[in-house]
Amino acid sequence: MSRSRDRTPTGVPGDAPCWDEHARLAALDAYAILDTPPEAEFEDAVQIARLACRTPMALVSLVAADRQWFKAEAGLGVRETGRDASVCAYTMGWEGLLVIPDLTQDPRTARNPLVTGPPGLRFYAGHPLVSPDGMPLGALCVLDTVPRPEGLPEEARLTLAALARQVMARMDLRRALAERDRALAAAEASRRELRQITDGLPVLIATIDRDEIYRFANRHYETWFGLRAEDVVGRSVREVVGEAAYAQRRPYLARVLAGEAVLFDTTVPGPDGGVRDARVRYLPTTEPTGGFHLLAFDVTGEKAAQAALADSLLKFQAIAESMPQMVWSTLPDGNHDYYNSRWYEFTGVASGSTDGEGWNAIFHPDDQAEAWRRWRHALATGDTYEIEYRLRRHDGVYRWVLGRAVPIRDAATGAIQRWFGTCTDIDDQVRARETLAQGRETLEALVRERTAALEATNARLTAEIAERGRVEEALRQSQKMEAVGQLTGGIAHDFNNLLTGITGALDLMKRRLAEGRLDTLARYADLATASAQRAAALTHRLLAFARRQPLVARSVEADRLVASMDDLLRRTLSERVTLTLETQDRLWRTLCDPNQLENAILNLAINARDAMPDGGRLHIATANVELDAAAVAGEPGARAGEYVCVSVSDTGAGMPPDVVARAFEPFFTTKPLGAGTGLGLSMIYGFVKQSDGHVRIASLVGRGTTVSLYLPRHAGSDAEEAEESAAPAARAAGHGTVLVVEDDATVRALIGEALEEAGYRVIAVADGPAGLRALETDGAVDLVVTDVGLPGLDGRQMVDQARAVRPGLKVLFITGYAENTAFGSGHLAPGMEMITKPFAVDAFAAKVSAMLESAGS
Repeated sequence: MSRSRDRTPTGVPGDAPCWDEHARLAALDAYAILDTPPEAEFEDAVQIARLACRTPMALVSLVAADRQWFKAEAGLGVRETGRDASVCAYTMGWEGLLVIPDLTQDPRTARNPLVTGPPGLRFYAGHPLVSPDGMPLGALCVLDTVPRPEGLPEEARLTLAALARQVMARMDLRRALAERDRALAAAEASRRELRQITDGLPVLIATIDRDEIYRFANRHYETWFGLRAEDVVGRSVREVVGEAAYAQRRPYLARVLAGEAVLFDTTVPGPDGGVRDARVRYLPTTEPTGGFHLLAFDVTGEKAAQAALADSLLKFQAIAESMPQMVWSTLPDGNHDYYNSRWYEFTGVASGSTDGEGWNAIFHPDDQAEAWRRWRHALATGDTYEIEYRLRRHDGVYRWVLGRAVPIRDAATGAIQRWFGTCTDIDDQVRARETLAQGRETLEALVRERTAALEATNARLTAEIAERGRVEEALRQSQKMEAVGQLTGGIAHDFNNLLTGITGALDLMKRRLAEGRLDTLARYADLATASAQRAAALTHRLLAFARRQPLVARSVEADRLVASMDDLLRRTLSERVTLTLETQDRLWRTLCDPNQLENAILNLAINARDAMPDGGRLHIATANVELDAAAVAGEPGARAGEYVCVSVSDTGAGMPPDVVARAFEPFFTTKPLGAGTGLGLSMIYGFVKQSDGHVRIASLVGRGTTVSLYLPRHAGSDAEEAEESAAPAARAAGHGTVLVVEDDATVRALIGEALEEAGYRVIAVADGPAGLRALETDGAVDLVVTDVGLPGLDGRQMVDQARAVRPGLKVLFITGYAENTAFGSGHLAPGMEMITKPFAVDAFAAKVSAMLESAGS
């Protein structure tokens, strides 16, 4: 259609020109006004347009691909219509004001749903909204429900055009603001991306201005210096690195601020007290304000690798120089770069003169071609290089040698890193082969000569093997002594204290007896007993670590046990630690040693208390847990099933993953020397494993630690528990004969005296064979009390032989630990029981009485 400014079309105007809708939508999106809430400026424009043109309706219409959307409207009552209802679409490409006096008479709009239906539009006048680059976006228009053949008066048309320019100006302002916001968002995204990249790199990165103030720092300042990146920015280099390090860096800072790139190596103390090696690069910035960028690389591993390589090279050179053969090495491409002294002694050439391919001149001319062919084949395939050829000795004589080389490959990739080879003088062997034709006698002489040389070589090798065995044994002994050192360092202090308590109390008892003062003997005896019991407890901890202490397993209700420890735990914890106990209703029973379980919970509570020096919360809970195969995957020895879980949680310092991984190792402790033996968690681990359970640790640094003990469910009954808990009453007087087999004279005498005092007839012997003889000669033996660890024939072996003749023989084993060889599966046969050293005399007498009573019944 023709285009003219401020024109009212007559007849049937043509269709509006086609526009690239994708470009139009992009333009609308650039203005950031499509589908946005109404704004007062646009609303004011349509109100002024409606009043100036004296129409009931006015719109700011944005025309999209399939709809029109009204940024502002007055009188129409809707915010959006389909594209088929848009009259403003016909302003696309129109210059100036488009006026349609009667919409029902224009073929473009006669079927418009807003004309044929509500609100029954008849008149339209609209001014296009065009972007500065000529893209039509919509129109500012006025509408009426009655036709206006006369159109709009001049002042109304001018007002409408002016308002359209104002709307477009407002839209241009919105576009500029939107572009600014997008630019700011892009800058922020770029900043976040830069932060993400710099934080992801294993490098310390910072930007520092001319005043030596940090303007940017990545997250590695926290791992290197213990400072968060945001705490570094704004601080000076002196504050961050400290006075000593700053003094060392001042010359480099002066150079980089003068515009010079600087590279230097230094050491950086970490927040954990360790020291790392660092390679630091200062790069001047291109900014006119000056300053520089800092990049620091952790080269601790590199320095260690270099030291290891230097040590390895030193060892190799020592071995190579000690060998009688000529030793050489090459790079992967076959370029020779090392010969030992034997090579230069043999050839007489100057050091370094045969590097690269200079060795070729030492070969006999007739052997060069074949030697090169085989060497190139070895380099190309990686096969072992082996050939006999002649080399010129320093005196000009050519001698036969055996050349042999093997490749050294990278363990991960298999790529050849070096070749190591030897040249062995075999001239005598070659000539021996050549003399075979000279006769048997000559040959035998050569064989004898060579045999003597081989025997000497064999003797030398045998001596070297023996020396290696001696060194390895010394190394093993050193490792044993290191373990003993750890053991004594952690436990000797405790044992010495306990032994001092025992011996001191006994010395005082003897002194009071000599003085005739008997009133304090009981107190000293109690002190000695208490120290002995504490020594026994420490021994049990060691045996728990080794998993060798005998456990007295009973059906246990863990919730009742935990509840009963409330007072003990509260006395043990500091006042700053809040204790909470949580038990589950209908908790399953478990089968374990209740005393060991109490010790485990107490040890964990003490560890938790030490981890919260400033106070915190300690939570102990019990629960029924069913673990499937997936839940125990990756835990050696753990089995799926039903468990009673006892968990101890604190809000203390927590442990990093490397400490958690070693927590159950014996002697491992993070406490200062003398503050712990490192056996606490080992003891717990040993007890739980002996009870067929397993242990888990969950810990976060700064958040706390949870240790969970999983003990298998036991189908025990209340009656069973009552039976197990019932203690046998000691009889007033014992009857019967007891055979005591104990190799320790003191223990044997004490046991015998205790039994005789209880009324028993006692036969006491010192070893297993004597015990068997007593059983063979004395028929009236009602009970055998024997130590397990007897010299030669141990207690279990003696009992097995005796029971072969006396099947019903009652046996009470005395032991400090349950040897696997003695007890196999860990269970005793009927008629056998066990008591653990040390024990109270009353408990021992009660045990004997109970066994003999059961035998009598």
